[in-house]
Amino acid sequence: MSNFMQAAVLPEFGPAETFRIEKVPVPLPAAGEVLVKVRAVGLNPVDFKTRSGKGYASHFTLPAILGWDIAGEVVSVGEEVSRFVTGDRIFGMSRFPDAANAYAEYAVVNEEEFAIIPRNISFEEAAASALAGLTAWEALFDHAGITWGQRVLIQAAAGGVGHIAVQLAKWKRCFVAGTASAENQAFLQQLGADQPIDYKAQPFEEAVDNMDVVIDGMGGETALRSIDVLSPGGVLVSLPSMYKDDPAVIAKAREKNVRVKWMSVRPSGERIEQLALLLDNNRLKIYIDGTYPLEEVARAHKVLEGGHVKGKIVLTL
Repeated sequence: MSNFMQAAVLPEFGPAETFRIEKVPVPLPAAGEVLVKVRAVGLNPVDFKTRSGKGYASHFTLPAILGWDIAGEVVSVGEEVSRFVTGDRIFGMSRFPDAANAYAEYAVVNEEEFAIIPRNISFEEAAASALAGLTAWEALFDHAGITWGQRVLIQAAAGGVGHIAVQLAKWKRCFVAGTASAENQAFLQQLGADQPIDYKAQPFEEAVDNMDVVIDGMGGETALRSIDVLSPGGVLVSLPSMYKDDPAVIAKAREKNVRVKWMSVRPSGERIEQLALLLDNNRLKIYIDGTYPLEEVARAHKVLEGGHVKGKIVLTL
């Protein structure tokens, strides 16, 4: 194995064309860490936001290697590592929101943040499930506290977080409504949504009411309108950090007697294991809209940044 590897390096924050494919040193695992031969990297909206200087750009030192969702094979382990051995196929969300250096042939990860990939799941599916899956899990179970039979509205239900959230809510036997464009209505039905809503054909607040929970991946005006469909005592979980503590949302929620929670996902090997069980048992399926080799990272970012991705986009190595 060479001491150098290929990586997509970001010399400065800017447009997608800023990426450079360069040779950089292979990192070495410290105690509690694992060196992974990266096979796939899941992309998320926070990736292009950070690349442009927003998102979690303040957590990076330039030149930077972006990315957090990693799936690959264990090459070597540091001292005190007990969960994995060389050759294991593992996946997880690494070090978020700090730099995880995922857009590279090798990456060092914390063993406590990763889990074994089920045999029937590809590297691409595993990588695509990490951040989006953890976000959907935390939003529904930790923040909204959904229970069986509740009424749940998922905004942007065909996206990365959204399409996983629909499936997790259906796993808990909830009534699930979801917003998406006309071309994704059939996709929502395939996911198990009880009421797909074409948000361009009619305002979602005219389609549903008396919801117990809304998972909002949009923020802003969508968050404000989402409050109108909640029953008294209901919960709005809003994901975009740029809208955190929006005073207009807080005031309207208080007026309508509903709760609002903003969240930022954190790594968890334990929750990744729970997602792995659902993937293994076909309770959860990850839809991959496109895969791109590392050399086409700029193209992948442009597609992601353009919006309207169905499911997830993945880099392959």
